[in-house]
Amino acid sequence: MNGFLDISEANDVFPSLIGLPLINAAVDEVRNNVKAPIPLIFSAALTAMSVGLQGLFDVRKPIGGSVPCSLMILTIANSGERKSTVENIFLAGVRRFQRRMAEQYDEDLLVWKMQFKIWEVKGKALQGVIAKRTAKGVDATGEEMRLSEHFMSTPQKPRRFKMLYEDATSQALFRGLHQDLPSAGLISGEGSGVLNGPALNDLPKQNSLWSGDSIVVDRATVESFQLDNARLTVAVMVQESGFNSYMRARGEASRGSGLWARFLVCKPTSTQGSRQVESVTLSTERSERFADRLIEYVERNVELLNKVKPQRVVVGFSPEAAQRWINLSNEIESHISPVGRLKSASDHASKLADNIARLAALFHCFEKFEGDISLSTLNIAICLGNWYSREFLKLFDEAGEKEIDVDELVDWLGRQCTISGAVVRKNTVRQYGPSRLRNKKRLDDALELLKFRGAIQIFPGRGGVLINAQPYGSLGVFGYAKQGSGGGLGF
Repeated sequence: MNGFLDISEANDVFPSLIGLPLINAAVDEVRNNVKAPIPLIFSAALTAMSVGLQGLFDVRKPIGGSVPCSLMILTIANSGERKSTVENIFLAGVRRFQRRMAEQYDEDLLVWKMQFKIWEVKGKALQGVIAKRTAKGVDATGEEMRLSEHFMSTPQKPRRFKMLYEDATSQALFRGLHQDLPSAGLISGEGSGVLNGPALNDLPKQNSLWSGDSIVVDRATVESFQLDNARLTVAVMVQESGFNSYMRARGEASRGSGLWARFLVCKPTSTQGSRQVESVTLSTERSERFADRLIEYVERNVELLNKVKPQRVVVGFSPEAAQRWINLSNEIESHISPVGRLKSASDHASKLADNIARLAALFHCFEKFEGDISLSTLNIAICLGNWYSREFLKLFDEAGEKEIDVDELVDWLGRQCTISGAVVRKNTVRQYGPSRLRNKKRLDDALELLKFRGAIQIFPGRGGVLINAQPYGSLGVFGYAKQGSGGGLGF
């Protein structure tokens, strides 16, 4: 894929993961075994990769500056879609490792408590000696030096390896990132608790963590602290009713804060009713290879417990990929214009190229590709970023939904013109066009947008309204798809 995506690729089909052998194999195997929607499966795999790698790697953007590879992911799926089953497949290894580390922590904590008690007794003894010598007017310089050295050798409380938080307040989450492991995931397979609970209360701080910025946590009852260089993945799977309830209560505030602009969101089509069992014996070899690779990285996170400022590996882009990313960034910017697909979702647009860079970095590192991020890996990330972008517009943006209608119409008209010529009856579109445009108002709105942009002409004819999809020779919907606001990435 050397150029930008054609408009024909901008549809609701989930992008191919060919080119990511380990990831693709695991997702495909879980799909065969569990029969859950592919986007749901992939988002769960993506969550696991983000949690495992974010503490070890950052990504350098072609325009300068390094950012985390942490992701925020929202998946809307109703009861029975096997959300928890899929999540457990990809995160079970992390949970097992965390439990083993918790057992070790408990042992280390007992040792520390004993050492600390001995340390306290020695300190009190030295203080007693100093007090007696001072009361008698005897020089106590030597004891004072010993006490000073004693306080400098305070036994350090062990840090807990807690990588996954599933039912935590924002205060507990931030303090855990400060005191214990500075890289974690806020994970919920039934996300209404996270959405409506206290974990996402501090929206500006959540946004800052996504960006890799420092935050100051002020508390009245405990010591305040500054959280530096922490990494946080947020992954929420929620039923539609829970998501709608949250949006009614807090949607305006969360959208206004820029929180949802940072999320990769999706609402996959249900597979219920089509999940036929095909084999008695189910293979788990590929998902186990995925789990083994993930645990390799998770175990490396133990090093973060003993480093005040973790030194992460910074991955960059090859020259070809860097130029591609810059072109992508510019194209996204052009779609914020008054006639662009993202004109009413500028918050989302401002974070889209960044999220695509993070996706590319995660793929590159997890697959253990050599060198810098390649053009082919970035192209896969772009396809996925575009797909998630369309899902965002469907969920959050009424105007964006119209742009998706336009994309579908342009795609269909382009194919129709190669079969029957440039002029198409409107009724033909209603009968045989994209299913989402069988609705009269939606079709009228899409036609008006294309007419306004000069991609089509509409005029009365025998038997009804006619659409000229190629009013200016080589332009029309063909030019629109290749160079207009519907071209490039499929925007």
